[in-house]
Amino acid sequence: MKRLIWVVLGVFIIGLIVFFVEFQQKSKRCKGIIVKLDEKAEYPFFNEQDIKDLITLKGVDVIEGMNFSEINLKGLEKRVMKNRLINNCQVFRDLSGNLVVSIVQQRPVGRLISTSDTEQQLNASQGGYLTETGEIVPLSGRFAARTVLVSGEFFAKKQNLTSQKGKQLIDFLKALQQNPFWKAQVAEVIVSNDSELTLMPQVGQHQIDFGLPDDFEVKFEKLKIFYKNILPLKGWEKYKRVSVKFRNQIVCE
Repeated sequence: MKRLIWVVLGVFIIGLIVFFVEFQQKSKRCKGIIVKLDEKAEYPFFNEQDIKDLITLKGVDVIEGMNFSEINLKGLEKRVMKNRLINNCQVFRDLSGNLVVSIVQQRPVGRLISTSDTEQQLNASQGGYLTETGEIVPLSGRFAARTVLVSGEFFAKKQNLTSQKGKQLIDFLKALQQNPFWKAQVAEVIVSNDSELTLMPQVGQHQIDFGLPDDFEVKFEKLKIFYKNILPLKGWEKYKRVSVKFRNQIVCE
């Protein structure tokens, strides 16, 4: 019985300490705003001042000096997340009395070219970025991400990007982005309504019929044979079209 009493008393004391610490923290005033940018981001879409402008509405909402009990942390996260180039935001206070804003940027895998079919979806004549999460987000005014151009009928329907074919396309574009050779060689990826790909190279007058965005590692290996063994012998102007869409075949025309 005595042991039970001591356990209950211990729990009560711990709870009282937690409550006191929480109350003390909330009664503190915000000393300043610390911004933690996305260290893994390949493209610097934001600097610290950009995020401070988002969190304070460009200085209209003065947060420094406020009691933490008066600061809506979740509300501030939602405020920052209104910028669609941000994929995740966490706002919290540290033990020193600072408000910490930590962000994760969107990861572009392609720049979508606006066409008559996609213009209504993009809501911007200049297009937008296609991200790893299958979203289309606006371009950044600070920094232009060096990604492959993407276009085609596939993007006319937003639900295509969340389908299985859309996920395959994103996986293909991620692989393209991560391969230095193909990232430099492929200028544009045209995606048909049934998700078949046509690649437009930076060098040469030919187009590449890639087929569906599956087995892309095998197809890239076949393309390497074309570039290393066939073009040097036949010349860069010899062919207008090369297809790797069929298994165990390279068709050159």
